[in-house]
Order: sequence, then structure tokens, then C-alpha cells
Amino acid sequence: MLFNIYINSLIGALRYSDFGCHLGDEYIGCIVYADDIILLSASLVKLQNMLDICCIQGASLDIQFNADKSYLFVVGKSYGEVLPALSINGAPIVWANSLRYLGVKFVSDKRLNIDISQVMRKFYAAANAIFSHCKYASEFTKLLLLESFTLPMLTYSLNAIFLSRTQMLKLNSCWNNIYRKIFGYFKWESVKEIQRFSQRLDFIHVVDKCKFSFLNKLCMNCFNGTLHECFLSLNDPLLLGNFIQNMMLLLGILFLIVLCFMILIIVL
Repeated sequence: MLFNIYINSLIGALRYSDFGCHLGDEYIGCIVYADDIILLSASLVKLQNMLDICCIQGASLDIQFNADKSYLFVVGKSYGEVLPALSINGAPIVWANSLRYLGVKFVSDKRLNIDISQVMRKFYAAANAIFSHCKYASEFTKLLLLESFTLPMLTYSLNAIFLSRTQMLKLNSCWNNIYRKIFGYFKWESVKEIQRFSQRLDFIHVVDKCKFSFLNKLCMNCFNGTLHECFLSLNDPLLLGNFIQNMMLLLGILFLIVLCFMILIIVL
């Protein structure tokens, strides 16, 4: 609680300076979760100004930011260029090719990319640990254990992050391999039939269901300023009403698709 009070004055100073990125009229130059702080800026000069503000505010609050635990990360056309060094408290900050935030590893590129290799390694490690301790359990007991403890590793953050088709297919293959291991399928055999008989969704539709739930929560909170600016270009109540109507229509269509797929599984 005390840290939240401290950091709130820092956010206020950054907001007042108006340095950093904006989404419409909303200031998003400083994103804070717990004790993790991200500064967003399209300009190196303004980013250095933001770092200086952090130093000044930190000194007044008796907080010193550690340059060794801070990183610079670029996304866009300049990702492959040699950029000038920035500093905090007089110490230089290194440029990093990857950044881990809230358990997600982002990779510097022309667009914001996600590294899923470590997710796949952790998934297989957890799955092998479960298999080694339940050799004599039934197939569906194993499946329930893996759904509870390993599937969330693959779906983590995918309700808000869009992966490429290639990445989705890799994660889908990971989850299909679980079915192959449990039910004795070969690597080249399809597991769609066993998924239907066990009344389970395939991985792609599991992710779609997560996105559906996430969109539903967004609709319930669509008067949030940042979310408002994400979907609207003008602050018009009529547009907001149309946005809500369109989002509810989209949610209805997604619900019908998921429902039809589940009915198809039950029938087959």
C-alpha cells in the first residue's frame, strides 16, 4: 500500500509532463503493475526526460532506481539500429533484444512479437512430471490433471495477445501431443476424434473461448477511458452506443459458433 502511494506521485508527475505515448486523449506513457514500471515513448529525447523525472521523483521519495535492473526495448523500424544510450541516476541502461513482463517474453522486432519457446519447454517439463507420477491412473484422470496444471501454461495471456498462425499451430501441436501420449497415438495420427469423444475442444477453440470471455469482460467495462480510446476515435455517445451494440453482436456470433461446435462434438 505504501509503495502504491509513492508510485502514484511518480505517475502524476509523468502525466503532468505529458511526455510519452498517448492513445487518443488518454495518457499511456507509464504502465504500472505492482512494482514493475514501463515507460512508453516514440522519442528517445522524451524518454530520457521521463527517466529524469523518475530520478527527481525518486529522490524526493527516497527511492533509487537501479540501472542494472532496467532495460531499453525498441519495437518498430529502428529495432535493428544502434541507438544512443540513455541513463537513469547517471548510470547507463542497456538495450535488450527481449523483455519479460508479467510472465510474457516480448521480442524486439518491427512489430511486437512473443517468444513461445520457453512456454513450450515449461509445458513439456510439467507434463512429463505429471506423467511420471500417475503411471497407473486412468486416461481421463491423466487428462484432467494435465488440463488443470499444464493447459493454463499454453493459454496464459492469449486472451489479450495475438500470436501468428505458425505460433498457434506450434502450441496446438503441443496440446495434441498430450492426447497422443495419453491414448497411445502415433505422432502422425490425428487426435480430433478422441477430442470429440471426450467432449473436449481443440486448442484453437479453447483459445477462442478465452478470447470470448475476455471480450465479454471488456464490454462490461467499456466506459473505462483507455478501453474507450482503443475502440473509438471520437468521444461521441452515439458512437459509444454503436460500439456496445456491435460488440454485443460479435459476442453473440462467437457464442453461437462455440455452442455449435460443442453440439457437434456431443453428437459425434
